[in-house]
Amino acid sequence: MQDNKEIYAEVESLIYWRDVKKSGIFFGAGLVTLLAISCFSVISVFAYLSLLTLAGTVSFRIYKSVMQAIQKTPEGHPFK
Repeated sequence: MQDNKEIYAEVESLIYWRDVKKSGIFFGAGLVTLLAISCFSVISVFAYLSLLTLAGTVSFRIYKSVMQAIQKTPEGHPFK
């Protein structure tokens, strides 16, 4: 029951713009998503978002591998 109250408080703070940065990011992402869906099909928007996520994770993995090679640290795989 306590978890629901925390979720409601977080949603309420987003709606009432108590933290302008969080609310702006949340509603800006929603606006961009709605605009993308109005111009393109839902399938293509989902596909492009998935491709963007995949490119981001691959880039992060390459970055961590390069930093590991430069600093010679045995950190291992970043997604383990």
